[in-house]
Amino acid sequence: MAEVFYADAAELARLTNTFTVDDIPTDPTTVTLVVTDPTGTPTTYTGEQLDHGTAGVWSKDIPCTTAGVWSYVWVGTGAASDAVAGTWTVQSTDLGRLYCTPEELRSRVGQFNPDDDTRDSEIVEACATASRWIDQWCGRSFWRADATRVFPARSGWRVDLDDVVSVTSVAVDADADGVYETVWTPGDYELGPPNPSYPPRPYTVLRAVGSSTFPYDCGGAARVRVTGVFGWPEVPAEVRQAAAVMATDLLKLGTMAFGVAGYGEYGPVRVRPNPIVEALLSAYRRRPVLVA
Repeated sequence: MAEVFYADAAELARLTNTFTVDDIPTDPTTVTLVVTDPTGTPTTYTGEQLDHGTAGVWSKDIPCTTAGVWSYVWVGTGAASDAVAGTWTVQSTDLGRLYCTPEELRSRVGQFNPDDDTRDSEIVEACATASRWIDQWCGRSFWRADATRVFPARSGWRVDLDDVVSVTSVAVDADADGVYETVWTPGDYELGPPNPSYPPRPYTVLRAVGSSTFPYDCGGAARVRVTGVFGWPEVPAEVRQAAAVMATDLLKLGTMAFGVAGYGEYGPVRVRPNPIVEALLSAYRRRPVLVA
């Protein structure tokens, strides 16, 4: 299916199959449709649960409730015995997590006709793949999300955080029983680094203020709970540009068998990783902590 579907109960994928005998549409004696969602859960539809149009034509609307790859199998028995299988992909509705949008990618590859949906699924997949690769390569996520996370204290006065835009609550597990019973007031802590920068960057450190101290565990137990908006204040221009370059390359790879872009004097010219992408992202990559 070229059409793009998004994870929502109101989003329906219409599955249609025509059973034939000697190329003539013919109704089977029985018709069964088995649909398997991305979690591996199958659902079987038979008889009146299916829509029957003209001879041999059967269909069913399936709610696209879960993101991922769905599969289906039409089975006809008797007068028109046949089995037809297929798949379709349901995308997440979290489009804010894409660093390059499908509209931007269409513009880059010259697909300006809004009615041309022949490559919509490939375009969305390329944008999503590029965005998630950037998250993994950089070791951080640039999209924003409300979340509650727990962290170990580096000392009694410092906790290293994931990238965070703002914090609404800090609580600590003072007696290591797994319960974060002590809630700190805003005056008990501060976020760092303290000075704003341009482009805007997130906070990465939580510091205790005054007489407050974090429960420090030599074993690395996560005894500090932080609730807030994690991610970056805005996606840096370099990240958006890297995602666009990579998504464009990914889309082009679909037309290159075995990664061969063409043939030169000395044989096939193969596609190599684009150095521009890593150059754009190098300043945003988290460096691993080396332990002696």
